[in-house]
Amino acid sequence: MSQALERRLDALTHVVTARTDPAPSHLVLGDPHHGVSRYAAQLADACGATVVRDLPTAAGTGGPVHLHVTDRLLSTDPGLAADEVERLAQAVPLTLTLHDVPQPTDGPSFPARAAAYARMVRAARGWATSSEHERALVERWCEPTASGEVIPLPVMRTPGATGPQPDQAPVLGIFGFVYPGKGHRQVLRTAGALRRAGTPARMLVVGGAARGHEDEVDELLRLGEARGVPVEVTGHLPDHRVADVLRSVAVPIVAHRNVSASGSLNSWLAAGRRPLVRDGVYAREMAALREGSITLFADDTLVDLVADALERPGTTWTDPAVDLRPHLDDVASSYLAWWRTTWDR
Repeated sequence: MSQALERRLDALTHVVTARTDPAPSHLVLGDPHHGVSRYAAQLADACGATVVRDLPTAAGTGGPVHLHVTDRLLSTDPGLAADEVERLAQAVPLTLTLHDVPQPTDGPSFPARAAAYARMVRAARGWATSSEHERALVERWCEPTASGEVIPLPVMRTPGATGPQPDQAPVLGIFGFVYPGKGHRQVLRTAGALRRAGTPARMLVVGGAARGHEDEVDELLRLGEARGVPVEVTGHLPDHRVADVLRSVAVPIVAHRNVSASGSLNSWLAAGRRPLVRDGVYAREMAALREGSITLFADDTLVDLVADALERPGTTWTDPAVDLRPHLDDVASSYLAWWRTTWDR
């Protein structure tokens, strides 16, 4: 961890120690298995916040209210999602954590999503993101009238044995919802290249299809059969099983193409793994935040790096001395301090 972030965490902990104000109510929307909804509920619990589950109830609290927002949790239409946030901000003092921040790689949906997020940040009393990369995207494309806070996603370490397993099968693992751009096909191609070179690699997809992308799983299985690569898709797993499954694979891979913050990356870290992570702005930010926790790869180096990881399995596990902060209590402290300064303005 950088010395600057360590000083910041220590300062925030000092500020929060003297704080007596309660956390704002947390509006938690959508499927509880959705990464944003699950994180919102975990943070609310860590902050001792009251949780409300629908917009009318949140509007009736009298405020303040905090919402972890991605437009898709509110509506399939970004403009309608912004309408809902604006109405809530008129009823109560509102702060937001922005997820799935719009970027040009969104394709045809980008202009509408950027316009919607711009409306949301202007309506709120304050806004935060989970990475510097996301804040830069908001500042570039959404023209906020106030600066945003950056509070990284936590790593919540899970108990259990960590370290290479003897005689482990060459299974390449990728975790999270299946949708275009998540990197599943690249991992499949990598397994195929290894099999052609004589390594009987297989692919384990830990998770299931994102809503509306069920065809992606069918296509992945079809491609695996066509290329002679065994592919297993677990579907949704209960939380208590995830860490053990993440520990079972030989090589963990995070291959998002347009990632700006990643709960799935932190799940690998929580399980004690050191995943191969596709190089990019966010990946480099996380490599600097938690030094020694990930291995970066470029598209043309993945096959060689996976082959090396299979030869040296210890490289896919984090050293116990690696500092994985911020943890959930650090993040809760950061949010409590931020809310205090936000309401005091």
